[in-house]
Amino acid sequence: MYSRPKRVKLNDDFINQLLEDSSDSLLSEFDDSDADKTYNPVSSSESDVPSELSDNNEPSTSSNISVASQTWTNVTGNYQKPLQFNNNSGLKIDISVDSTAWDIFNLFLTNEIIDLIVEETNKNAQQFLSKNRLTKSSRFSKWIPTDQQEIKKFFGLIIWMGLVQMPTLEDYWSINIRYKNNVAQNTMSRNRFELILRFLHFSDNEKAPNDDRIYKVRDLINKLIENFQKILEPEEYLAVDETMVPFRGRLIFRQYIPGKAHKYGVKLFKLCGTDGYTYNVQVYAGKSQVDGKGLGCRVVLDLSQRYLNAGRTIITDNFYTSVPLAYELLKNNTHLVGTLRSNRVKLPEVTNAKLKPNEIVGRENIDGIVIAKWRDKRDVTMLTTRHNINMVDTGKKNKKKENIVKPQIIIDYNKGKAGIDLSDQLSSYNSSVRKSIRWYHKVAIELLFGTSIVNALLIYNKIKPNNKLKITQFREALVDEILGLKKSNENEQLTSTSTQRTQRRTTKHIFQETTEKCKRNRKIRKRCAHCYEKQKCLEGSVKAREVKKISTFCATCNIYLCLSCFNIHHIN
Repeated sequence: MYSRPKRVKLNDDFINQLLEDSSDSLLSEFDDSDADKTYNPVSSSESDVPSELSDNNEPSTSSNISVASQTWTNVTGNYQKPLQFNNNSGLKIDISVDSTAWDIFNLFLTNEIIDLIVEETNKNAQQFLSKNRLTKSSRFSKWIPTDQQEIKKFFGLIIWMGLVQMPTLEDYWSINIRYKNNVAQNTMSRNRFELILRFLHFSDNEKAPNDDRIYKVRDLINKLIENFQKILEPEEYLAVDETMVPFRGRLIFRQYIPGKAHKYGVKLFKLCGTDGYTYNVQVYAGKSQVDGKGLGCRVVLDLSQRYLNAGRTIITDNFYTSVPLAYELLKNNTHLVGTLRSNRVKLPEVTNAKLKPNEIVGRENIDGIVIAKWRDKRDVTMLTTRHNINMVDTGKKNKKKENIVKPQIIIDYNKGKAGIDLSDQLSSYNSSVRKSIRWYHKVAIELLFGTSIVNALLIYNKIKPNNKLKITQFREALVDEILGLKKSNENEQLTSTSTQRTQRRTTKHIFQETTEKCKRNRKIRKRCAHCYEKQKCLEGSVKAREVKKISTFCATCNIYLCLSCFNIHHIN
């Protein structure tokens, strides 16, 4: 027969003893032998593909943090590590002030990259033609190898198509009056453009590695990143964030981010400066080799590896920010500032505090890592290794005409994050990315004619501060130089001006001859047609009859006109 167990009454002494025993057992599980282990970030040359995304997005080496480092006290700022920025930022090469838009863009889209695209495109076409049996009527049978000049014109058309949006690709060569233009037709035929677009390639398919999902754009990305880093040295603040290249086709590493303008696509991790210049890029290829490192920590360390140990500050959002990442950056003499998810491991109890509007609290450990929580319109949890929790007057006023006060952490965070937002914004204007079933086409076009053009614009405005261009103007200047439209426009304007002058002389000559003829025949006199209609609209037909009659008329239109109306309605 079943008997209910007796209830045991727990007193306060028993509960306290139980808590002490449990805390001792938890501390005994900590292994001090792992405290000396350090994390060595994998260089981008070894692998640019992010590691597997763990549940908490933090590296397993977080257990290496000492017990003393997990002790949090009030924020004093005495433990923070003083780092001095070496201030070697700026242009690393000499660029002439007389450089054109193409000269600047050619620093990124170099002849070496164009030669790579020409070689791989011809190779891809040859491989396709050798493996497929074609009929004489097939468009592929008309393929001839491309060269550097033709690829440049092809790229010029792609940039131009971003400026001039049409419903379909065929409409750019349409003879319909609503779509007709001379740019596409005078550059290359539609069939040739579609052939190059079909075979456009950036790597050798026959040498594809088994463990690299992005091998189709790997060489192109590496060369572009080398050019990005070779031209400009970053300033003190750098930011890491992701951006999306829109793509809805079938792809094993396609991502879904609901907060982005393009929710589906290929995710790119970018390292940018405060001015929007991009220094490094990684393509997220999904789950790859497992190395025990969290995705957020690894991405930040990989992207910023070249710029560590220089006293810089890395700005990250709550996807990347964590206490282990702060430790790794401090080991490399780099600060970390970012927003923080309150459910991260090893955080102080301050993350659960209930705050009033504009109230801030924080805790600090002996390594100088500060965890703070500030109440604005909502709670904001932050991590920093270079600030305290002091509030600063921003110099702005709210609707109640009160001074707006914010933590210095938030001000520096917004300053650093503005660079990536600016880069994405400029890249979205007149984007050259079009619909495609090949994901690597969209990624390559975004990097070549999105990120690279934005970088070229920033360099152009840096060397020409008195003649700055907007992104659309810079794209227009590129198209004019690549396709030679500037000379064509000048010739058309000269021809048009000459034609107008000839027509004016002819029309005026007819008017004068008619005037002399009417002088000989005084009997033919009528009212000016334009003056009559104008007076009729203003005061009615009775008053319009008072318009003075004249003896001059236009022989072409066969209506009587005064000299002033003739000059207005015929010459201009």
